[in-house]
Amino acid sequence: MATRRVAHPRIVFVIAALAAMTGCMYGPPYDQLLTGDEELLEYAKEKFTDAGDRVAMAVIDGDDVRTAFVSADSSTMFELGSATRLLTGLLLADAIERGEVALDDPIGWYLPLGDSPAASLTLRSLATQHSGLPPGGPRWVDPEVLADGASDSNDAPPEVPAPVDLEEVLDLVSAVPVDPSVYDYSHLQATLVGHVLAEAADRDFAELLEERVLEPVGMENAVLAESVEDVPDALVRSEGAYVPQTGAYAPAMGLIVTIDDMIALARDVISGDASDSAALEPLVNTPHGKRIGYFWEVASRPEGDIIALYGWSRQFCAAMVVSAEDRHAAIVLRNSGDTYPWDEGLEVFAIVED
Repeated sequence: MATRRVAHPRIVFVIAALAAMTGCMYGPPYDQLLTGDEELLEYAKEKFTDAGDRVAMAVIDGDDVRTAFVSADSSTMFELGSATRLLTGLLLADAIERGEVALDDPIGWYLPLGDSPAASLTLRSLATQHSGLPPGGPRWVDPEVLADGASDSNDAPPEVPAPVDLEEVLDLVSAVPVDPSVYDYSHLQATLVGHVLAEAADRDFAELLEERVLEPVGMENAVLAESVEDVPDALVRSEGAYVPQTGAYAPAMGLIVTIDDMIALARDVISGDASDSAALEPLVNTPHGKRIGYFWEVASRPEGDIIALYGWSRQFCAAMVVSAEDRHAAIVLRNSGDTYPWDEGLEVFAIVED
């Protein structure tokens, strides 16, 4: 296993006088601290009106980067969640380039799936989200259980459920029908791709992701959290949100990031190594008007193509919209997912386009 990078929380005490001196402002009608670019904050004041909102935003215009925060800062960490699959897509492109796997390899060549229907699924069908697999998903831990376990009580702490392991995932996949003509999202798709890549390289997935994707891109703060012990203290969640035990599902949903990590990723997509990655080259159309490569989606428009990264659940939202041609990007990270992230990403993207 790779050594986990731990994000150390920064505890900042802010008083109104200091906020005024540093250009911060409070956003009525809620008691939130708003910092950063004024144009982005105008959007934030309209959009993020709940007292529990924690948000980080960025727009990139060529070499210029503007950021804004709602009760957060550059050290605040957010779930990337299901958008982790796109980083696994970059890792797949790298493995193909190295000759470790081929896009049309059946996953049964690498994973012990026996003669199950799933063994015939190819990396291509999984990466383009054509599998017919069920959603799948990790175990979730009640935050009260974690709090009880950390208390000073003499009572035995509640048992935290173990993360789902690979054997459990393979048992599930082996027992269900598949249909590579069906397009739909499943956590199992990127999960299986990630474990195929780890098996092909004879390495741990976390090590591969760090060495071949996170470090080259410059995502210095990113943490792959496979269990609650890996979750950094700097992660913000909505009140009462359960903590994922991603376990074997980490290739699909395990990353936790800062806004600076996402800025680094956007820059890499615009003009770095990722800009030439096969992961971003569309292979097939989706039913939703986009085209998809290795988990990366591309939307066409008269002004030029835009590249999409998004993921969300009830407790997080992550969106990144990139126009490599115009060298524009918009990023939104927040601790709740009550709106569709693609729409939110496009709204912020419109700010940099104007």
